[in-house]
Amino acid sequence: MAVERASSSDAFGLLGLPAQFDLDPQVIERAFYDRSKDLHPDRFANAPAAERVVALSQSRALNDAYKTLKNPVKRAEYLLAQAGVTIGPNEKLDPAFLMEILELREELAEARVANKLPEVSRLQRTMAERRKAAVAKLQPLFDHHDLPAIKDQLILLRYLDRYLEECDAALDEED
Repeated sequence: MAVERASSSDAFGLLGLPAQFDLDPQVIERAFYDRSKDLHPDRFANAPAAERVVALSQSRALNDAYKTLKNPVKRAEYLLAQAGVTIGPNEKLDPAFLMEILELREELAEARVANKLPEVSRLQRTMAERRKAAVAKLQPLFDHHDLPAIKDQLILLRYLDRYLEECDAALDEED
């Protein structure tokens, strides 16, 4: 049983999906499972070593593609990178937003030090709603192919995600 080379090395091509932001999660999952059946290493257990290596490599690439595309933020970052736009480590942000995040982090730190877990949970819920709204803003930006605004939204989402990670860490300390 020969391993067919994937028609594309990009995440969308590996899953046979169109390169677009608006994808149904169930469609992504179905594409992944359909493709993974053909590449599962067990199917190549008796194949020559070279074919087993290729199958394993393609299976890993498929898994990586699925992890990227199933997460809307990672999918947006991937599409942005495919368009030649990268997010660097020292991107400029609105100073008012940075001040707001700083104040929110201070509020979280105070609740954490005072061991006010209900307050940490409230802050986490509030930020999770804000994150959800920020993710929802991505589709219209992709519809208008507004790459600078997509980039700004993804940078904002990184800050929100870091805040939520801090909330998770605070709540995990008590488990």
